[in-house]
Amino acid sequence: MTYPDLCVSAALNEFFVPVQLNVDEAREMVEKFGVIWTPNINLLDSEGNLFYHVEGWLPPSEYAAMLMVGHGHHFLQQKSYAKAEEVFRTVWDKYPQSHFTPEALYYLGVSKYLESHKAKDLVEGWQVLQRYHSQSSWGIRSSIV
Repeated sequence: MTYPDLCVSAALNEFFVPVQLNVDEAREMVEKFGVIWTPNINLLDSEGNLFYHVEGWLPPSEYAAMLMVGHGHHFLQQKSYAKAEEVFRTVWDKYPQSHFTPEALYYLGVSKYLESHKAKDLVEGWQVLQRYHSQSSWGIRSSIV
């Protein structure tokens, strides 16, 4: 249901190299990534370093939003803050009601701040998060503004 969805398959094919493992046969990977339950989605960089992880089934719209948030985290770790900002903003634009949107808004503010080093950029980003998703765990983390 999720992988055949056009948004999901497009995101997977454009930005990722999808690999599916049988947890009964890939014991080394299960141990390496601490797999407790499936589906277990691990986003890795080209050196095999984990940069984002989600466990459990997601419907297509949530999966697509999750992939975009993960992609934004990749840019953050690469210190490509403007690219990260663009991806996190796209999550907000395309999936405003997603459960992953509060995280995207949180890191949108972080990305803007890391790019500009101006506190106002962080505050402005987190104010949007407070306005629309204040009760989320990410809203609580940003409630300092």
